[in-house]
Amino acid sequence: MAWETDLQDASFRGVAFDIINTRDSMQRDIAQHEYPYRDGANIDDLGAKPRSLQCQAVFFGDDYESRLQAFIAAIYKRGPGELIHPVFGSMPDMLCYVYQVNHEAESPDYCTVDLQFLQSGLDVEFFVREWPLSQADAIFNQAQGILDNAATLLDNAMKPLRTARQYMARAKALGVTALNMVAVLRSEITGFISSTTDFVNFPSAFMTDIQSALSLQSLAAMSSISSDSAVYASAPAVVMADWAAVKTQADTVAALPANLVTGDATASVEMPANVTTTDIRELIAITLLAVAIELAQQAADLLSDETVTAALSPDDISLIAGDARQAVQNAIDSVRSTWAAEMETVSSSATSIALEYQPVIDGLRDTALSLQVMAMALIQARPPLIQRTVASATNLHLLAHLWYGDYSRAGELKLLNPSLRDPNNIIPGDVLNGYAE
Repeated sequence: MAWETDLQDASFRGVAFDIINTRDSMQRDIAQHEYPYRDGANIDDLGAKPRSLQCQAVFFGDDYESRLQAFIAAIYKRGPGELIHPVFGSMPDMLCYVYQVNHEAESPDYCTVDLQFLQSGLDVEFFVREWPLSQADAIFNQAQGILDNAATLLDNAMKPLRTARQYMARAKALGVTALNMVAVLRSEITGFISSTTDFVNFPSAFMTDIQSALSLQSLAAMSSISSDSAVYASAPAVVMADWAAVKTQADTVAALPANLVTGDATASVEMPANVTTTDIRELIAITLLAVAIELAQQAADLLSDETVTAALSPDDISLIAGDARQAVQNAIDSVRSTWAAEMETVSSSATSIALEYQPVIDGLRDTALSLQVMAMALIQARPPLIQRTVASATNLHLLAHLWYGDYSRAGELKLLNPSLRDPNNIIPGDVLNGYAE
């Protein structure tokens, strides 16, 4: 996360204002126990003092005086209120106990206001919001770490196949299957150029090929309006259709190695006789890993766009995160089963593959957790979802007015009730989903 991109509009009790600078501080209460003729002291930590915030607000323009008066009126109200910090976001129960308005002759229609806040409450958590964009950045970084660890794992796992004659059949099976995979992907994707097809000798290069192919497929599966968040958010059904298309494409790639072996996919180069999925287990594992990373990144990109997620229902958000997490779990299971036998030698060999695949699994688990945290933060930021019974014949706009006092929330109710056939003919006794607030 970077506050340059996530900066929020500052406000206090709902009154907006501009900020020049902020200074946030914290002190702890301590008790010092000192003794004659002894250096130093024993320190008891008695807990933190109230969180303190100092900032300088600015008001300017022809109407600055009216906005300043509204702001001062909000400050004068007794008791704490919610402060929206430009960097930290919502800070509840903040009490403005000192303010100072500064005017200078050289700056007409302009003033600065020095503010000091203290936060009321015991054991108040700080900076607990999980920013979607921050989580997306974390997933991207995790993906790079997984790819690096997987490249090391595969390079060492392929060494015996490059030198030992008894593994020549498996090496051939892996190489031919990888070659056919690239051929299939090249024929299906415009602009895909393979750097190598030699999986055995250059596994990391093959991983790059698969990642490029998956990225191009995902891009092709998205609708033409996906680049404009505002337009995209206006059609949540299109968003979910795009996600379904991306997932279908990824699932097809995930199944491609096995389908080439079984004959369910057409091979450009004749597959070796008697080849089985066991012979190409490393290729299957790395393909599933690439698919998991692609879906995780696509899900993170989608869920980090707050304009789009605001138009999605909690079920939609859960579906996107769940699909990506399932792909990650499939990759974990495949990696574990592929190198399960290596666990038997982990204590007797200093270079056991088991020591190298564990970081891959750990990275995948961290990615799954980041996706879960992102989805939960988005869902929990909304009011609780409840079911209400319609009391009388109505339409969706009137129902939104009756429930929320805001007819414009009819679209929200439509989103939460996708099975509703006729928004203009809602009958008594119908049970509809809606937010509690």
